[in-house]
Amino acid sequence: MSDQDRGDRGRRRPRRRGGGPNSGNRKIDRETYDVDYQSAKPTIILAKPATLDSGGGVLSTSPSSASSIKPDKPVVMAIRPRDESFSSGSPSSISTGETTPSQVPSTSHRTPVTIVQTEGSNRLSAPPEMNQSVKIVDESHQWSDAGMEVLLDQTDFFVVGVLGLQGSGKSTILSLLAGNNPTDNIRQYIFPPQSKESREVCEHQTTGINMFVTGERTIFLDTQPVMSPSVLDKIIRQEKKIPPEYSTAENCVEMQSLHQAAFLMSVCHIILVVQDWFTDINLIRFLQTAEMLKPSTPSSSHDSSSGSEETNDYYPRILFIQNKCTRDHFSRETHKATLCTLSKMLETSKLKIKGEVSMANGNLLSGLPKQQPTDVNLYLFPNMDNKKDSQDTILTLLPEYRGYPSVTTLVNGLRKQVYSMPKDTLTHATLSEKNWFHYAARTWEAVKKSQLMAEYNRLLH
Repeated sequence: MSDQDRGDRGRRRPRRRGGGPNSGNRKIDRETYDVDYQSAKPTIILAKPATLDSGGGVLSTSPSSASSIKPDKPVVMAIRPRDESFSSGSPSSISTGETTPSQVPSTSHRTPVTIVQTEGSNRLSAPPEMNQSVKIVDESHQWSDAGMEVLLDQTDFFVVGVLGLQGSGKSTILSLLAGNNPTDNIRQYIFPPQSKESREVCEHQTTGINMFVTGERTIFLDTQPVMSPSVLDKIIRQEKKIPPEYSTAENCVEMQSLHQAAFLMSVCHIILVVQDWFTDINLIRFLQTAEMLKPSTPSSSHDSSSGSEETNDYYPRILFIQNKCTRDHFSRETHKATLCTLSKMLETSKLKIKGEVSMANGNLLSGLPKQQPTDVNLYLFPNMDNKKDSQDTILTLLPEYRGYPSVTTLVNGLRKQVYSMPKDTLTHATLSEKNWFHYAARTWEAVKKSQLMAEYNRLLH
């Protein structure tokens, strides 16, 4: 055999892979490098193979072939952290295109987020709802920060307050608006109404101002009755020490009622004025006095320099609710007379009392013409305590003719019209829920220390 044949046979001899004295060490180093590389890069990029044939088969999965052939469709990469300390409930980041290390989310300083798992997608859960109301103004008329933790940093909210005399049904109406049903037990109401024991001894139920926030971010404010004889009786009977700026207990009760009304006129989008039996002229005069003593709305620097102070003042929308109505109140003549009375008494007021709520919407009261922009915001609500007087077994099986829709229909109509009312800006700047709470606290202190309030109190002596 010649030397040339020996050389050709040597070249055709297959090369031994993994051989050599140091082959084992190279394998160990390769495994160690892979483990270190995976721990140093805590993400895995899952991508569709770049080279596919027309039938969907894989032609080549090697890096060299994937880089040489461009894909027909954009590559979608799903980035998933491999670190076990990352919360399994956090949403995965989805990106397109090429990802750099700076775009990879860090897991060392991540804020926990509550996630509700749904089919096919992850969605943020709704904010927790309140189970009961909290008191932001106590019985001594001092501000409390108890409701701060239930508010959010978002600007889409709605504030509804209520004013009325003792026993007129303020808490009941507000609870029905906040989510309760007429068939619920009164103990389940969000704002506890006047109990049977309280009515027997002529005591009021609500003290100070209570707040409740719904899941739809509607803030309800329930207040104690204005000009209440029960509040006056409690001060005299318990011999409470009245503040030195008030000469008598009667002045103290009236000024506290004005404080609450002026406060609601500054921080609420809508104020419900609840009446029962008939339109009380003293309540209308009370609203006019509170409007006069209301603190001015804070304005920006360029607005205050223009000199138009009247245009900067904020005035809420007022909705009059005639509660505990009978069949006669739902007649066209009585309804028209009530509208004319309210319109005539408040014709010089700057409060927004017209053009938003009407019994003509939804055919709640038959025979009424279509809503006119000059109509006063008036809503009639029946007496929920009415029961059938007849004990005849045959008549009890028949539907009772009331002359007005059912309580459930009227509650649903009231909710739709109240929630659809326009929402004006309270200040020159857009407020979030937490900013509104701080603004309300400052407004409460400003109302109590107002010079106009002090001068009006001096005139009452």
